[in-house]
Amino acid sequence: MTNTIVNRKQSNINCNGNSAMGNRKFHKVLFSLALSLLACLFSAKLQARYIAGKSPGHAGDSHFNQDGFLKINGTARLVIGLYELPKEDAILKEMAENGFNLVRSTQDVKTLDRIHKHELYGWICLGSAAKLKEVDEKSEQKLAQIINDFKNHPALLVWELPDEALWNIWWSRSPWVFGGQQRELRKHIEKAKSDTIGTSIAGFSSLLEKANDYNQRGLFKRSEEIYDRLWKELQIQNPHPDWKESGCPADVDRLSTAIARGCKVIRQFDPGHIIWQNHAPRNSVKSLQKYNQAVDAAGCDIYPVPFNPSNGHSGLKDTNLSSVGAYTDRMRAASPGKSMWMVLQGFGWRDLKKESEKESDPAKGRRPNFHESRFMAYDAVVQGANAILYWGTHYIEKDSSLWRDLMKIARELRALEPAILGQLPKTIPVAIADETYGSIDGQGPQLLLGKTGKDWVLIAVNENNQSIAFTVSRLPKEIEGKTLYRLYSDESHIVKQGLIRDGIRGFGVHVYATSRCFEVARAWRP
Repeated sequence: MTNTIVNRKQSNINCNGNSAMGNRKFHKVLFSLALSLLACLFSAKLQARYIAGKSPGHAGDSHFNQDGFLKINGTARLVIGLYELPKEDAILKEMAENGFNLVRSTQDVKTLDRIHKHELYGWICLGSAAKLKEVDEKSEQKLAQIINDFKNHPALLVWELPDEALWNIWWSRSPWVFGGQQRELRKHIEKAKSDTIGTSIAGFSSLLEKANDYNQRGLFKRSEEIYDRLWKELQIQNPHPDWKESGCPADVDRLSTAIARGCKVIRQFDPGHIIWQNHAPRNSVKSLQKYNQAVDAAGCDIYPVPFNPSNGHSGLKDTNLSSVGAYTDRMRAASPGKSMWMVLQGFGWRDLKKESEKESDPAKGRRPNFHESRFMAYDAVVQGANAILYWGTHYIEKDSSLWRDLMKIARELRALEPAILGQLPKTIPVAIADETYGSIDGQGPQLLLGKTGKDWVLIAVNENNQSIAFTVSRLPKEIEGKTLYRLYSDESHIVKQGLIRDGIRGFGVHVYATSRCFEVARAWRP
């Protein structure tokens, strides 16, 4: 396939110098037999995860490298993006200088021109135009017109499909299914009781309660039969006869077919750009897999800060910060062989509310702090994300701590890009935690080890909410005797017998490297 994107500056950082030996001595660690067995068990588990996260599904696709990273002008890159196009050129410049390379664009050439001026790329959301429900020449022409209007612009990088399309099939009718219909029927039943004297009226309320019970238990067809009967016997027209939960699976299938038709048209007129779908952190793996067959890149948004048991963003059992990694893992299963793009939290839930609706306690719906934002980004990366994008920054001030945090994190990731996209070791390293009071069972931090030039970078992400001491084993022989500097700290570790030992905070991130050239401005400490 031919890429229509013109050359522009690349910001890869190459670190090929030999690192100096550290001054601190590494104390020899003796593994017990039990610990060795644990290493074998975790190795098998991590091997499968590592391979899944680095799927060679795109080896034959000129758009991606074998690990699913998008090629820009022939070079694989880590995409770091923003669901926002700031009005101020100074802000766009700041984003580009700190490592962002993708922003959301409107369907407008002048907007793409402005993005191109700042050496950024843009994506265009096609919205409902990408849904071709049937053979419809008019709709196909409308979609083709959009594609042809922008496909040759040097700033265009990605076509986006309608946001959270699968989830919206279920969510769009939920207010009616789980409250609206019941209130309307109750209102009409009360009116019938006051206007009519009849033996049938007395049974309406009990029928409604029975239908509501079925509805709450997930027996939707049973509840819908009773609701339909009530509307009929009350002689009231059901305002939303098609808003039925039992019909969602069939609607999901129809949507997947419509999207596949749309993607076929997009590729027919523009084989040079990829198609990306962002999902909600919902839906079954089965339905996601069917839908994602038509796309090149897929992922979901996940915004877990702060944890709210009554309205958590994660639909998994894991509702903590680590739900980011859990959903990255789940989305890989839901889109095998596809590039993995994850959308992270660039706002506080409080920011989405009107001033009059905000709770008096500022901690409720607060914004993520630096360590939370940093953890979420690295958690997605070690679980196989090929792109990190942030939603919600249009709600926050550009001099806020959250905005500055996102700039720092993007800068860090861009500096580590050569290693994140680098050569993987033949033997997968293993991290095993010491015995502790928590429900850890020996599971150490999640690891990602990559080589670029002569240097190695090891990323360790603790998905547990408590601190752990841990040992990393099975490090490559090439690192034996070398110093691994823990970036953004004064610590270093000499690799002996393929091991290093350290401790890490709950939801902590450590980055070790054979050179400190991977560090960016050290204005903070983990």
